[in-house]
Amino acid sequence: MNNLSGAGIVIPAFNEADNLERVLETVCAIPQLAQIIVVDDGSADNTWVIADRFARQHDRLSVLRLAQNQGKGGAMLAGVRSLQTEFVIFVDADLVNMQPDHLLALYEPVAAGACQMSIAVFRHGGLLTDASHLFAPHLTGQRCLRRLDAEQILTPLQDSRYGVETGLTVYAKRHHWQICQVVWRGVTHCMKEQKREKIIGLYSRWQMYRQIIATWTQTARHRLWQRRPASIWERTSEPPEKSPGATQDSKQSARQASWSFAHRA
Repeated sequence: MNNLSGAGIVIPAFNEADNLERVLETVCAIPQLAQIIVVDDGSADNTWVIADRFARQHDRLSVLRLAQNQGKGGAMLAGVRSLQTEFVIFVDADLVNMQPDHLLALYEPVAAGACQMSIAVFRHGGLLTDASHLFAPHLTGQRCLRRLDAEQILTPLQDSRYGVETGLTVYAKRHHWQICQVVWRGVTHCMKEQKREKIIGLYSRWQMYRQIIATWTQTARHRLWQRRPASIWERTSEPPEKSPGATQDSKQSARQASWSFAHRA
């Protein structure tokens, strides 16, 4: 496996005692990973116990235990703020069949400068998850980007709960980021209806969609990022030349061209 030393993993977990061990066995088997952060988001089960057991066995793994449930957005931000790596990879705590090569494939295009964010889409893992990633791939919880960019974007999204992925996608599209879709074959995750009683699972799913819609509405009507953060991507790019007669479209094209130039350098 190629070098993953520039990446840290953040795993937000809420009542994932039945699934977390499987994910930690995979990430802890990758010696190149510099840091692994598990954020126990106020779980009522043994999520903390399992994460703490792995932390005692692996020095690279740290566990944050939030006293109260903050939601996925808050947990992701807390994890990012505990990282010291250049890049962050977010993965869900309930994944099934994730392998080390999947994480490397997610990391490589961002580290190489081919895109500013990569997202994982599931194929041939399960009918329902395949369908959801086919029609709404940008809702995936598996993605990689620069840590400093992630912190800047997540700060106004810390109360978005399950709407955080929508917020990340809206930001990326609004600022014309390049997003790479990386296919993870054979990977799926436990559905909410499988983890809880059916009625409770359906209610949890309704809550998730409500939070997604609320975040999308908020970001569409208001600018959460009133002042665009200066990402590493932009700071390392040459500013486009200004032309008195340039149109808005030509200015945008020049800015995108400068990003491409920085990637090739």
